[in-house]
Amino acid sequence: MSAPVYKIEGVGKRIKELREKQGYKQLDLAEKTGIGRSSISAYEIELETPTYANLISIAQVLNASTDYLLGYESDRYIDLSGIDEDRKEHIKELYEMFVAAEGE
Repeated sequence: MSAPVYKIEGVGKRIKELREKQGYKQLDLAEKTGIGRSSISAYEIELETPTYANLISIAQVLNASTDYLLGYESDRYIDLSGIDEDRKEHIKELYEMFVAAEGE
């Protein structure tokens, strides 16, 4: 028995928007995530909704939260394209420190 498929409106639009903003072609995103290019295309035109695992992979490559891709957050995306990996890690560490401090 297969799992039910839920359509999440707008997720494909947000994936495509971020992919293009970062200069990736569908094939680039497919290679970076290990997801087939035809699946990326189907997500973007909203014929299919990504599985949880694929959504997480896409979010990691596009430096976005899954909540942003799902439409639950509108302002938690920070464009880190053009920044080297070491600096990205420092930015992520700083962000986590600020979030942890908010919870105190």
